[in-house]
Amino acid sequence: MSVEGLIVFDVDGTLLRGKTICELIAARIGKSEQMAWLEQNDASAYGDVDALNSAREEMATWYFAAGRTATDRFMLDVTWAPGAKDGVHRLQEHGWLVALASITWRFAVERIAEELAVSEVIATDLDWESGSIEHVYPETKAEYLSQLIRRFEVPQNKLFAVGDSRGDLPLLERAGRGVFVGDNDPKLSGVTHWPDAGIDGIADLVLASE
Repeated sequence: MSVEGLIVFDVDGTLLRGKTICELIAARIGKSEQMAWLEQNDASAYGDVDALNSAREEMATWYFAAGRTATDRFMLDVTWAPGAKDGVHRLQEHGWLVALASITWRFAVERIAEELAVSEVIATDLDWESGSIEHVYPETKAEYLSQLIRRFEVPQNKLFAVGDSRGDLPLLERAGRGVFVGDNDPKLSGVTHWPDAGIDGIADLVLASE
């Protein structure tokens, strides 16, 4: 498959704004208080793998108790970034391969991907039969980008990444070019700091660089 370029988007805080996927699921299954406790205790700290893994294991127990139908209802509450669907579709129309890379749950990210007609996804995978978790970390996202580069033979000058947090820095560094939509400037070479940018505006920026 020949592609014009490759762009990888983070999900929470990037393609979605407001509450994270984990927060949305927790609200739907009556676990908002517990979710807030996990976040307040920095269980999602990118430098603390054990804490992150423990938080995921705790959330998985909630999900199994609530059932798959209940957890999938988070989609009713999603807040898309401005121009998310239009921006992604315009990139796709111009031959760019769009991929999603997230440390949150794959079963949820796949729902986001379906809405965007995106087939390339990496995220933390929960096996609904065995309960096992295949973890994704910030570094995994950068490794995934490298895999896509090799698979689709994308040159370095045709790469972009978009993220909003320190967990996206390895991805942005690997891409070499991108947009950071979070509040704090990551000060990475080749990365534009554009707080709260719409995805349609990012698409314009990417396409203008061709």
